[in-house]
Amino acid sequence: MTKQRRVVFARINRRNRTLDMRPFAEDMRALAESRQTSYLVPATPERPARTWYAADMRLATGEDFVTGILGYSVADQKRFFDPEGWSWIKGPTEDSDAASQDTVVPFAIDLREHNRWVAFATTGRIQPTSFRPALGQVLSTAAQNLRLLPADWECDPVVSQHTVQEWIDQHPFVKFLRRTVKFSNPGRDLDDVRTKMRAMRARRATEEFAAYHSQVLDVESEAFRDKLQGLETGDTRVQMKSRQAQGVEATFDSDTKTDDTRIDDYGKDLERGMDFVLRALVVYADTRPPKPLAS
Repeated sequence: MTKQRRVVFARINRRNRTLDMRPFAEDMRALAESRQTSYLVPATPERPARTWYAADMRLATGEDFVTGILGYSVADQKRFFDPEGWSWIKGPTEDSDAASQDTVVPFAIDLREHNRWVAFATTGRIQPTSFRPALGQVLSTAAQNLRLLPADWECDPVVSQHTVQEWIDQHPFVKFLRRTVKFSNPGRDLDDVRTKMRAMRARRATEEFAAYHSQVLDVESEAFRDKLQGLETGDTRVQMKSRQAQGVEATFDSDTKTDDTRIDDYGKDLERGMDFVLRALVVYADTRPPKPLAS
């Protein structure tokens, strides 16, 4: 069986502080050419400082897509075996600060204005929870350095309505729902929650819905369905709990149920990896709704 690698999908959202915004493709091309797409993550008691770099960014497929490599280097000490002394202790050491196969991954971005999809490979060290904020941070930093229109560039998880519906069909007794919303792009689509967010100058809002004791929420109601809007575009996060047999709960979190696929493993060949990830993104983009639910 051919070895495979996981590819995860996301979406880039520019949550700006004005309603005027340049085309997404124009900004992305400027960032790709800037050589300023890096971000220093300060050290913590648990982890040393690390700098993320988005590099090797190039246009592909008729200039509708950009491919690149995102990763970070790791300070480490290599220890060599001493065959004469038959010893690891006596072996010479060498300090290095370099990336490994586990700390760099290929990615691709759909530049079309109403798409902005992202696909990226994963490794043991780079998972969606680290890739998404890292890409958002390197893009935001470069945009600030280039003095583009003020905006928070975020790489958000996306979940198809099919994935959500499949979970609800398997776990229909939903007793709890938590919904966190952000502004959509470019911020003109305002429901009641987002109108209040703008009035309060809030970046996001969370609301919770809990069923009465021994009862469940009406998952077929229009009100419930409305709370699921924005999952496919990364503007909403939904967490649910469903009552199961013998008091067991099933849980759903759109941050971890993200759309993904599998590609053939590209080994150490990152150039090949970019091609594989790009192909996966092209296929994914073709399956998306013609118009985003919130944009």
